[in-house]
Amino acid sequence: MKPQIKNDQISRILGDSNKVREIIQSGINKALLKHKQAGNPVCGWKNGKVYWIKPENIPVK
Repeated sequence: MKPQIKNDQISRILGDSNKVREIIQSGINKALLKHKQAGNPVCGWKNGKVYWIKPENIPVK
């Protein structure tokens, strides 16, 4: 019976677009913070081009 309960929880979460957005944003923020702390740059996308963001300029919340 446990797999069904887990599937119900997943379905409920995936059915809430705000919750999904919140979870994804949380993961992005954690990854950005880890890159910043490690001194590693990240890529960004602007005006149709890829660019590098220096660790000290990485926006974290």
